[in-house]
Amino acid sequence: MLHEIEDLEIERARASSRPESDSAPPVLAYFELAVDGDPVQYAGRLRGVMDAVLQIAASESFDDDDLPVDTLPAWFPGVCRGGTSPEPFAAEGRDRYTERTGSGPWDLQNWLSRFDPDLEVRGWSWWDLTRAPAGADRLRLWADTWGEPFFAWEDLRWLLHACGARTVADPVLTKPQVWIDEVSV
Repeated sequence: MLHEIEDLEIERARASSRPESDSAPPVLAYFELAVDGDPVQYAGRLRGVMDAVLQIAASESFDDDDLPVDTLPAWFPGVCRGGTSPEPFAAEGRDRYTERTGSGPWDLQNWLSRFDPDLEVRGWSWWDLTRAPAGADRLRLWADTWGEPFFAWEDLRWLLHACGARTVADPVLTKPQVWIDEVSV
């Protein structure tokens, strides 16, 4: 999917505050997450990385060898491949990602490249983060996938685990009314 600069700026706004109900697309996808610890702290970490990476995507040239990472939360580069001394929540998430996928942690620059607005590799766009009805440790990350049932999202799975998710379920497509009825975190 192509992400224009204007789309990235709108997505960044959604990452920091709940979008208006009437702006929802006809179909949304959600990923149910189980998190350790305080869901509000988890949400803060997740939103912090998304805000920074979408700012990078909207303002930096992806033609350079390395993208600047100084706006990313300090803990995030530490959990990526080659990072040192990751925070405990991130180290546990990294290990769970590796166990689930059989792959190691993502290289930071490779992960950032997925947000290049000129590439069509990222098959999702942030929509919202809500409390799931299943329990206090459950959240739902909502994404706009342009109605596609199959889309690239391994970069998102990595982020969700790196932020400290215990589990990340495969996406479920649904009508936006399900999202509207939930409370944002």
